[in-house]
Amino acid sequence: MNGSQAVARGRHRPEGVGAWTVAALSLALMVPVLAMTGVPTAGAAVAFRYEKNLELQRHEDGRLLPAAVTCDDRSGGMVVTDAAHGVLHVFNAAGVEAFRTTGFAGLSQPVDGAIDHAGRLVAVSLSGGARRTLSRLDVYGEPDDWAAQAPRDDWRPGHVLVARDGHYVTVDDASGLMAKHDAETGAVLWSAIIAEPESGAGGLELGLGRPAQLPDGSYAVPSSNLHLVLLVDEGGAVRSTFGRFGSSPGRFVAPVAVAPGPDGTLLVLDQMRHKVLAFDARQEFSGEFGWVGDAPGAFYHPVSIATGAGGRLYVGQGYRGRVQVFNVLADGTGE
Repeated sequence: MNGSQAVARGRHRPEGVGAWTVAALSLALMVPVLAMTGVPTAGAAVAFRYEKNLELQRHEDGRLLPAAVTCDDRSGGMVVTDAAHGVLHVFNAAGVEAFRTTGFAGLSQPVDGAIDHAGRLVAVSLSGGARRTLSRLDVYGEPDDWAAQAPRDDWRPGHVLVARDGHYVTVDDASGLMAKHDAETGAVLWSAIIAEPESGAGGLELGLGRPAQLPDGSYAVPSSNLHLVLLVDEGGAVRSTFGRFGSSPGRFVAPVAVAPGPDGTLLVLDQMRHKVLAFDARQEFSGEFGWVGDAPGAFYHPVSIATGAGGRLYVGQGYRGRVQVFNVLADGTGE
């Protein structure tokens, strides 16, 4: 894959960033201010308080495998993608599961899903049993006639985000391609390579996770295998990165998901460290929370996070098939 290839339709896309180039761009984190424990030190930018497990309707066999958790700021609703049975669980603003998709949805092995501004569901799933693509369901959970234009022939999206303007942003881990689609027409608004795997390495060089949109309209995209977070502008250009590899406080081993926190903070989920790390608006480390285990409030290889109304943080993991709910509190006072 050549970093100079044009992938945007009708515009010039930014130059690709190679794996080693991305690593070289990493910003050094400030000296950590927390001990590596499950309880934040007083004075941290945010504090986390365990609330409950999300009440998810399980199937007859009792299995549940949350692969992604997303929240809709406009409606207050949320979606949990269940990889065990290939369905989307949809919650209303009151936190009650309103419905889950059925076979009429036509989803095949969905890996991510979200609610758009019109109350429709947009999902990443297999098409024709061969390749992943972006599909959409109407408010009744059935396919509509919307179709996403492929930004390139080998497009394989793995994550989808509904941006504040209502359009759909996807990330393709295998190619490092980030793209934005028009919510009404399905046309590609822009696409760009934000990171490139080394030759012959495939998607294993990247491990790109689901993006989050920041207050200024730009995006944060985690990369578990590059051990950092990329900051991408509204157009696909990588403006900077931050993060350093390591298991000490403030460092990343495998960041897999990001979500906006209170007061402009960014929350980063590290799957291998079993923690949520907090960074301020300048991407300086300000605290972390979590420990490995199966007790309430503990994590075991969590895969997804999302923040919703009322300062709630949702953390999904396959082990025990649970989505835990936390209150995220500004200034670390816990009050």
